Amino acid sequence: MKKNILILKNDRTGDLFVSLKAINRILNKHINDNVKIILSNVNHKFGFLFPNITKNILSMNISIYEKISFFFYLLRNKIDIIYILTPKNFYYYLPFLFRNIKFYGITIKGIKNRPNKFLIKYLFKHIEINRLQISKRKSSYDIQKELIEKTSEKNLINDNSETSHNFIYPRNYVFFHYKQNLFENLLGWDLQSTTRLLKFLSENFENVLFSSEINNNKVNNFFSSQFNTYNFPENKKDFFNDKNVFFLKDIDGYNLFDAVKKSSQIISPEGIITHMGYYLKKPILALMHFNLKDRRDFINQIISCKEWFPPDNYNFIVLKKDFEKSISKLKKRI
Repeated sequence: MKKNILILKNDRTGDLFVSLKAINRILNKHINDNVKIILSNVNHKFGFLFPNITKNILSMNISIYEKISFFFYLLRNKIDIIYILTPKNFYYYLPFLFRNIKFYGITIKGIKNRPNKFLIKYLFKHIEINRLQISKRKSSYDIQKELIEKTSEKNLINDNSETSHNFIYPRNYVFFHYKQNLFENLLGWDLQSTTRLLKFLSENFENVLFSSEINNNKVNNFFSSQFNTYNFPENKKDFFNDKNVFFLKDIDGYNLFDAVKKSSQIISPEGIITHMGYYLKKPILALMHFNLKDRRDFINQIISCKEWFPPDNYNFIVLKKDFEKSISKLKKRI
């Protein structure tokens, strides 16, 4: 008899890509069962990665109404196994309440443990991510994968995105992403500085394609006025010069995945683009900046790097607030 399997993955998009190896193992293990995945209002646009399973949506920050609805969903439906790949406190109460369901879960050991010792014993199986350990350890990519018993390694994730535009990408291009929190808030660079950074990249690579956060009108309007632009929501291009830099305005979902997939290299702030690029086995240079206030901040950042960074093929550079010094560091790395 087919089992009913539920995967809980309603969190950020970068986190979704970190969990893809674990999800692929789940799909292999339950290839003959009924599998459903719960995505978030943020990462559901990447649901095309799972073409053969049912997909539902919960908010990334689950509301009280959604918690109640989900509780009654579990009461009304026969679920055999639940995989908690999003370590939200609410989910850890469910194994205590639904003893007839086998729960596999990622647990967090940190300043505040998730869950507490009382609740953790109701998980059928768990794998721990240690956020106190500063020594060498596996990345979250591999830790999550160990939650599921190894079966077949057949790739059941859909890597073939279906594009919906008529922009023909150049043959060789580096993909860059503008992240306002890094460049403006942490580094203090204005948009003109980012323009200079893009010019630097254009002088060192055959072509540069770049994106920004969607629906950021101020930033997007600025870039559209400076660079050849393809507007994805409108399927409209505005190419007004012969420069080799192209702004992909409001690109998202399968179009973003496709653009990263076809790139030659990724140079981007650490986050969704770098995790996507790592999954697609692209050469990566992750751009970072740490605002360290004390020794505890320093330790937390080291632990965070060890948790999220894959063990290989993942290079990074720590940018400085001084723009020229940052460019000097980049010259040595590209």
